[in-house]
Amino acid sequence: MNADVDELITFLRDELRAIKPALPAELPAGANYLCDLNLDSLDLVELVARIEQSYGVLIPDADLPTLVSLDATVRYVLGRVAAA
Repeated sequence: MNADVDELITFLRDELRAIKPALPAELPAGANYLCDLNLDSLDLVELVARIEQSYGVLIPDADLPTLVSLDATVRYVLGRVAAA
């Protein structure tokens, strides 16, 4: 993994635990947000808002279904950052 990926994973884990404090410290990168981590749609909207603010990217509502795990979110955000 490169530094950007590691930094983004750490950011996402920290933000997810801020949104839902009961989550474990080491969230599996492939864990599904809804099924495995029991996040709800409002939790995901909060996560997206935090990503948009911190990384300066706009995530359209139509893209939300692609953000299903840390891995998927990392790929998506890094792609958006690179395209900006």
